[in-house]
Amino acid sequence: MRNFGFQYKKKDAFCNFCSRTKNPHPDFNEPIVVKKIKFNNKALFICINCHFDFLERADGNEDVFNNLIAEKYNLINLLQKANIFKNFDYEKYKL
Repeated sequence: MRNFGFQYKKKDAFCNFCSRTKNPHPDFNEPIVVKKIKFNNKALFICINCHFDFLERADGNEDVFNNLIAEKYNLINLLQKANIFKNFDYEKYKL
């Protein structure tokens, strides 16, 4: 869990968990910092904010961390299939 492997200045950076593309920190005019993860044989990207939020909630436990990732990703997919996110302004609400 210590080797985080984040990618900086990735022009097409996108978080699959909060849908951010822009860095929320006002002092940085650059894309968000992301890390590539594998989930169900899919390559996903998680931003540094979501990563550390999940890590904090998991209390550093890797199994709990992975379960949180799975639950949130599955919930996002379910909501997208129900067209709940169809017209949602992600940047406005910053999930």
